[in-house]
Amino acid sequence: MTAPIPIVLLTDFGTHDTYVGQVKAVLTARAPGAPLIDLTHEVSPYAIDEGAWLLDTALPFLPAPAVVLAVVDPGVGSERLPIAVRAPVPGDPTAVRYFVGPDNGLLSAAIPPDARPSQPGPCPAPDGLDVRAIENPEARLATVSATFHGRDLFAPAVARIAVTGDHESLGSARDTLTLLPPFVGRREGQSVHGTVIHSDRYGNLVTTIRKEQLPSSFILDINSHCIERVVRTFSDAPPGALACHVDSSGFLAIAEREGNAAERLGAARGDAVVLRPR
Repeated sequence: MTAPIPIVLLTDFGTHDTYVGQVKAVLTARAPGAPLIDLTHEVSPYAIDEGAWLLDTALPFLPAPAVVLAVVDPGVGSERLPIAVRAPVPGDPTAVRYFVGPDNGLLSAAIPPDARPSQPGPCPAPDGLDVRAIENPEARLATVSATFHGRDLFAPAVARIAVTGDHESLGSARDTLTLLPPFVGRREGQSVHGTVIHSDRYGNLVTTIRKEQLPSSFILDINSHCIERVVRTFSDAPPGALACHVDSSGFLAIAEREGNAAERLGAARGDAVVLRPR
């Protein structure tokens, strides 16, 4: 018997409640033996863009095949569609990954950044993708709560794929998919404008400006603060100093060595940053 496909979980459920445990209970009951990888359950509540970014940056390190269960779903219970996507793995046309979750842009990582639109919204599904609505009653719990599709709808569908490798039986094919634009800074003259997309547990502020967009020398403005120090790694800055560096995700970030840049700068997710060349 073929081993179950690994399951990767990303949600905004947190760990205060039993939500994650209930989802895992359903997965374990329906896909016994499937490896469960907790990517994160600490996406900021309702932050679809942050969840999509976190999935984007982790994707190159995920196994293939894998089934990604992603739930950041402020529209749960509404007319937004529950979907499953089969996507080829870039660079390996024989490998696939599956993405299961709400059709709200969270699953944009299924599409390479250079194939995404410049504005968020429904788009024609790119070639090579197979998008299915989750409709099959065998791929859901007997009773589906209006507010917990992660447990009642998405988890059973994920388990079905993990065990059988079959996602086509989940429901009818769809020719559209809601996508977010690629995460990248916006050029205005010689400046690059971006936003803080994520603040990690250390208070490091990761921006949407990519490594490839950085000039050889620059200054970064955020919340009336001007950061001139640019380092390769944290220890290159004096203790307590603010500095810019390229994060392990490949995006420009702001850190305070052995401190909390978010608190020091009074900054949070969504704040604007402007990069100016020296």
